[in-house]
Amino acid sequence: MTEHCCGPTFWIYLLIIVGLVLFVGMMSGLTLGLMSLSLMDLEVLIKYGTTKDQKYAAKILPVVKNQHLLLCTLLIGNALAMEVLPIVLDALVNAWGAILISVTLILMFCEILPQAVCTRYGLAVGAAMTPVVRVLVILFFPVTYPISKVLILTKMF
Repeated sequence: MTEHCCGPTFWIYLLIIVGLVLFVGMMSGLTLGLMSLSLMDLEVLIKYGTTKDQKYAAKILPVVKNQHLLLCTLLIGNALAMEVLPIVLDALVNAWGAILISVTLILMFCEILPQAVCTRYGLAVGAAMTPVVRVLVILFFPVTYPISKVLILTKMF
């Protein structure tokens, strides 16, 4: 059953879709931006970087210290929102339309654009988004913590 245009429910679905696209884009960009920064890079920036870079690196370092937990948090958040997007779109358009729109939105606004921005401005974006990342780490902790411990075990082999 598709929702007809311009009623209150239609606009709610549209807002949810926009929110999901923004969230997936943020997760994708942060995955690239934060995970590309090694602990050593951040420590060097804190000691020898420009004043702005020192501030950014100091904000990011505590979040990036537990890299496996951070990676699991960002990837699970990303996957969860990407899976919900076509389900919500299905309420507005038919199944094929939901798939096509979802793939197009994810490719353009959740992969290409955020990764281009975070490749160039990863430090600044990562520093600005650390409060959000901290909340997501806490929110997803029951799922991500055990997975992150399994990832640590894989380093032994």
